[in-house]
Amino acid sequence: MKRLCFRAVGCIFGELLNSSPLFPGENDIEQLCCVLRVLGTPTQDSWPEMLDLPDYNKITFKENPAIPLEEIVPDSSPQAVHLLYRFLVYPSRQRCSATQALLHPYFFTSPLPAHHSELPIPYRGGRPPRQRLQAPPTDFSVDLPLQNSVVDPELLRPHASCL
Repeated sequence: MKRLCFRAVGCIFGELLNSSPLFPGENDIEQLCCVLRVLGTPTQDSWPEMLDLPDYNKITFKENPAIPLEEIVPDSSPQAVHLLYRFLVYPSRQRCSATQALLHPYFFTSPLPAHHSELPIPYRGGRPPRQRLQAPPTDFSVDLPLQNSVVDPELLRPHASCL
């Protein structure tokens, strides 16, 4: 998946954090206005490539400063807000990649993601769910220091600069 898609991932992630859409526009222009209202109007300094967009000169918008995402998703953890910031960046080359996102501290702080064996199996086509194999016990605990966790910190070190 390319970074270009990750603004959409940020919109979905923000909606999950907020329990409502971050950018609730009814049409393209209204949608764009919602984005500009929250993320702020981009400038040449913040997004030099915007001048190269094919429709750049067709419409102008009032300059808006960005609203801090902490105000948009006030009940979210600092790690969740930081990850949301990494997704909702105008220049696609600056957005968080899938690898960077999966290694973000948000996924290593409480509440931890459920193991796939703990998730329900959805019904498909009216068929009953298949039997699940029993997951092997894990020694992962949020109370253990990172060194004692299932994730080896050395595996994360090459990716730490993105966090």
